[in-house]
This record gives sequence, structure tokens and C-alpha cells, in this order.
Amino acid sequence: MTPRRLPPHPALDWSAEGLPEAAAFGDVYFSKAGGLAESEAVFLAGCGLPDAWKRKDRFAVCELGFGTGLNVLALWNAWKKTRLPHAQLHISTIEAFPLARADAARALAHFPEISALSAQLLARWPVRAYAPQRLWFPEDRFSLTVFTGAAEAVLPELEGAFDAWFLDGFAPARNADMWSEAVFAEMARLSAPGARAATFTVAGHVRRGLESAGFAVEKRPGFGAKRERLEAVFREDAAQAGQETPTSGLYPYEACKPKRVAIIGAGIAGAACAQALTRRGVEAVAVEAAVDLGAGASGNPAGLVMPRLDRGGGPLATMFLAAYLEAIATYEALGVFEACGVEQRPQNERDAAALADLLADPPLPDEWFSALRGGALHARAGLVRPLLAIEAMLEGAKVLYETPVHSLDAAEGGGWLVRGEGKRAILRADAVVLACGAALKQFESASFLPITLSRGQIEWGAGRAPEYAVTSGSYVAPYENGVLFGATFDNLPDGADFGEAPTEEARARNLAALAHIAPEIAASIDATTLRSRVSYRATTPDRAPIAGLLPDAPAWLAHYEGLAHGRAINANAPPPAHAGIYVLGGFGARGLTLAPLLGERIAAEMCGDIMPLPKNSLDAIHPARFLHRALKRR
Repeated sequence: MTPRRLPPHPALDWSAEGLPEAAAFGDVYFSKAGGLAESEAVFLAGCGLPDAWKRKDRFAVCELGFGTGLNVLALWNAWKKTRLPHAQLHISTIEAFPLARADAARALAHFPEISALSAQLLARWPVRAYAPQRLWFPEDRFSLTVFTGAAEAVLPELEGAFDAWFLDGFAPARNADMWSEAVFAEMARLSAPGARAATFTVAGHVRRGLESAGFAVEKRPGFGAKRERLEAVFREDAAQAGQETPTSGLYPYEACKPKRVAIIGAGIAGAACAQALTRRGVEAVAVEAAVDLGAGASGNPAGLVMPRLDRGGGPLATMFLAAYLEAIATYEALGVFEACGVEQRPQNERDAAALADLLADPPLPDEWFSALRGGALHARAGLVRPLLAIEAMLEGAKVLYETPVHSLDAAEGGGWLVRGEGKRAILRADAVVLACGAALKQFESASFLPITLSRGQIEWGAGRAPEYAVTSGSYVAPYENGVLFGATFDNLPDGADFGEAPTEEARARNLAALAHIAPEIAASIDATTLRSRVSYRATTPDRAPIAGLLPDAPAWLAHYEGLAHGRAINANAPPPAHAGIYVLGGFGARGLTLAPLLGERIAAEMCGDIMPLPKNSLDAIHPARFLHRALKRR
């Protein structure tokens, strides 16, 4: 059976010189005459680089055809030599047939002059999966986002504006879909005014397609044996026409370009957002009500990071898979991750059937996801020390402790005043992120969010450590020469408070659950050594997180009231929102897995960067989804 959930590997033919060719397309990945020189001549020079980025604080490039990564390396190499100290480069690249790391390494070995950069890229080579992966290289203020799939499918789901385009798919005669009018139209939608495009081909339909999409196209002398190539510039009149076209989106998005951001809450969500902002040069101030870090669920001694894999795919499946890959990469880079592996055992026949289906057609490669003892092994999953992760993520940010926030007021001239008890002004910020769990509902503007609390208790102490962490409803993991296990889930009615003190009753339930999934470990537990901790999780009715610009609920409902009656919506005005206020929460029991990606998602929107998720995934976790559903139920 041909896998559906895994991207296809390309079939490669290797020449006598050791150069790769895609057998399915009968085309080479780079020129025999000198692939690096070709990248520099056709794509960098064709887009006016490096001169074009010398006038910009942020520069965004989109490449169609990642291949061996050679164009990215040529671009990165030029960036290192010429960038302004404060500037940032964002590259997005799309690839339908991702190369294995070993094949990319074999191809890139032909270019020793960029071997140091090749080694860095290969060390972070994207996992073969249908999930966007953003790789940050903060020392060079450079990020690379790899989108897996066909360009004609990926581009319509992207949000942002690119300054340059590298059109480097296989030849139009062999790969027609990538050179279609639909692709050129998406390029126009995603182009900043004056955006440049470059390609090796001068095929007539490519020239005409770019011109019809709003690009002024010109032939230039080619490289090596190729007589000509194309350069194109997005025309000013086409850019203005695109800016005047109304949006039909229901969910508000805003790039507020902040210099200072107040983050309410210094748990894992707030810390991840602070990390994403500080690596962009934005001042992040985390405002924490507690006396120290780790007052909430982020204060647990350790927590599991493992994937949620959905059989049916879809926007949330993409988001959860991307979040898992981002979490592993982030915590490994911070040195706070223990890849002990997680054995997933089905809880019932339905679970067993779902897991068997996923294993038969997996969404991750074997080294990430494989069959084990009637269940599955997530070999790269494992444990994170939350406090260590938070401390590392907050490096470079400012933290205000013992500072409860009571309200947010619009500041004169723009931005927000963060106020404490008695309306005392704590600080002024250009933007605010509400990352305070269930406490975010204390703000009237966010009170419509249907967040509930669940109480969870975990235990840890001496016992026989399992080979891998084991999960089957509850979980047990190796921890400090012993075990950590739990956790209870007790939903709290609105207004209820079950307290923060551990209970013997909850411990008994945890021990019973452990005996069910791992009786040999339960028998080894020395109850006198056990320690317990209680924390509260903020959850949503659809079990999906919340991340995005906070809609103005009353105004939004009035603006889109026609939806409840089957009428057309008003697309000439943007969705009503509280400009500069963003929500990040509702993570439930998956906070450690979700936080790194969704912190990046918030920072990217604020700063006007290309978003790290497709539009349908962004909408699936947007706070406005609850208002949309409320209208549809009327």
C-alpha cells in the first residue's frame, strides 16, 4: 500500500559524478556546471540580493522546490556576510518529495565552501511529515520554515507577504502543476509591493502566467548551458489592487509590530511566547501573579511530550503534529529533554483499531513511530523538566513577580496600560498576550471563552523504572531512578475550588491506575517515598487550544449576525477585535507539547512574519471560533 499520511520520498538516480536526479521528473536538482554558482546567479542575483534586504528590517523569501536545500544555503551564506545587525531573514520553502537527510548530505558534499552551514542545516533536517517545521538559527537571526506538499496545495493556506520568490521546481514540461496560473495567482496574493521573482526557465506559459498575475517579466542571460532565465517584479498597480480587495475571513488577524509586549502569565505558554519575541528583538515583559515560577501546572517536576495523532487528518491534526515536532526540537535545543520514549497502549478495542490503522499508514517515519507489544512506540517522545524549560525560555525577557493584573486599559496614543490592584499602572506595552490559564476569563473582553478547569494530581518516588514511559489513559515514566505517574482528571464546576493540597483519595486512584497499566511497577512502589502535587489545567469544549487575536465579542456577533440567518456577511470591514491583545491558552494536559509552536505562532502574527501553520489550522484554534459556532447554533 502506498502511504497516504507520509510524504513520498523521491526516486533518485545518481550520476557517475554523484549528482542526484529525480527519476519521476527526469530532471536534475542542480547544474553540473556548478550548483552553488547557479543558485547565486539565477536566484540571488535574479531577485536583486543581497542589495534588496539592506533596506529592510525583515526580509521574507518563498522558494518553490526545497530539494537539497542548496538555494537556502546560498541565501543563508550571503545573508551572514551582508545583513544588518538587527535585521531578520525568514525563508519559507515548499517541497512535495522531501529528500532523506543522507541523500541531502551526499548531494551537499559537492560544496565544501559552505560545509559549515550545510552541517547546521543537516543537523536540523526536517522530519518527513505533513507538518510545517520552522527551524530557527538565532545567532544569524534567520529562520527556515519547510512546508511539505505540492505548491498548488500549500500556497492557498499561507498567510503573509514575501519580498522574493525562488521558482525552482522541476522543469515546467515535467512538472506542470507547479507552474500553473493558480500558483502564479497565489504568488500575487502573497507578494509584498515590489516583490521580485526569479527562475531558470523562460517557457512561454510561465512568462505569460507571471504577467497575468501582475508581474513585469524580463529575460536575462542564463547560467552555464542555459541561454536565458527570467526575472520578474510585482507591479505597483497590481500590489495596490490586491490591497484594495476585501477579505472574507471571519477571524481577525493583526500585525501590530510591537516594540514591547506584556505577557500575562509566566508559565510554559507565556515563556514560549517570550522566547519567540526576544529572538525577534522585541522586549518581552512577563507579568506573574505568583512569587516565583512554576505556580501552576508548569511547576510539576516533569511532564510528558508525546504526539496526538489523528487518523482523519485535517487542520487540527496538522497543528498537533507540527506542535509535537516543534516541542521536541525546542526542548532538545534547550537541553531540558530526556528522550526516554513513550509506549502507547490502547485502552480498548476502539483505541486498538485506531492505533493499528495509524501504524499501517503512519504519519511519521519508523524512527519516530513504530509498533510495539500490541501498541506503539514513540521513540523520540519523552520527559521535559518544565521549570528548567521556562527559565531557559525567559532568558532575555523581564519577569515581574507577585504582580497580579486586574485590568487592561487602552493607552492614549496607542497600546495598553496593564493595571494591578486599585487601577495601579504596572506598565505600558504595545501589545498584550493573555497566557494566564483560566485566569484570563477575569478580563471582561475574554469572558466569552468557554474555558473550564480540571484538577490533576501526580505522584513520584522510588519504584521500578519502566524501559519506556507507558501511557494508556494514565501514564508512568522513569524519573530520577524511580517513577513519576498519574494523573487524575477532576473537572471543576464554574466557581468551584477543590484546593491545591494533594489528597489520599487521588493518590489511591493513581495507584489503582498504575496497577492496571503496569502491575509489576505498581508492586515495586514504596509508598513511603511518594510525593504528590496538584495543578489545574485550563481546557476547552473541543479539546483544542486557543491562540490568536482577541475578537471584540459583542461587536463581532453584531457584525456577523447574518450568519445566523443564512445571509451574506459584510466582507468590506475587518472582523472586530481588540487590537494588540492576543490569547494563548486552553492547552489542557498538552501544554508542554503545544507551547513552543503556539508561542511562535503569536509572535509571528504580531511581527508580521509568515505564519508557521496553514490558514485552516490557524482558524481551528482561533478564539473567534467559539463566536462563530454560537452564531451557527442560533
